[in-house]
Amino acid sequence: MDRMVQTALSSITGLKDLKFDLANNLANANVPGFRRDLPNEGSAGFLSSLNQATARIFPLETGGRIFSDEIGQLENTGVPTDVALLNGSYLFVQPKNGDIALSRRGDFGVNTENQLVDGVGNTVLSDGLQPIILPPFSAIKFSDNGEVLVREPGSLSGDFTSIGFLGSTAARAEDLTKSLDGKIRKLDGSVPDPDQSGLFSQGVLEGSNVNAIEEMVFNIDMQRQFEINVKLIKQAEEIDKAGTKLMGLPT
Repeated sequence: MDRMVQTALSSITGLKDLKFDLANNLANANVPGFRRDLPNEGSAGFLSSLNQATARIFPLETGGRIFSDEIGQLENTGVPTDVALLNGSYLFVQPKNGDIALSRRGDFGVNTENQLVDGVGNTVLSDGLQPIILPPFSAIKFSDNGEVLVREPGSLSGDFTSIGFLGSTAARAEDLTKSLDGKIRKLDGSVPDPDQSGLFSQGVLEGSNVNAIEEMVFNIDMQRQFEINVKLIKQAEEIDKAGTKLMGLPT
């Protein structure tokens, strides 16, 4: 009986983690380039006492936090500073607090230090993993291989100057995960080397790969699973009470 209750409690604990991922996915459904969190692989384990298995069960998880690498929907915005990756590569960014990470977010802008940044202020890095510093410009272009070009004030309409290249990597054969800060890195916290594999499109923005309808359906399914486990615990309680009452009858 105890084992049945512990199994149900373990399932409820797992559902709590899934609820957290689901809530995070829905909260970021409109964030450009966001990658949907997926449930971690795992199993269950039992505590042992004097080399004997007990009814005390606990959930086990393997590896880091995994996510979907499916490309999100592309939207033609026409904004010159919006850039989308057309293949599965990643950009390199330097968060305000933290180590270098990978990103698919392409809603670019320029900060007060004339550095190219994304929509949340992460510094976009070059192929040398250095900040891309922009001079005063009247127009900006991003080529399909990630080259950044600007037309400086006073220059002719077709006279563009190359500033550098957006750093990118395909991260092939790499196990990527989301760190505690929500940024994408390798399991050891580092990032792959740039390989300039990115294929870019200007004036286009990649949305999140979260499907809000699927997430809501998943939420309903988890709620039903939670209710089933609660009923199982209540049923175990009733059986236990009935057994105690039966043991207490006079012989």
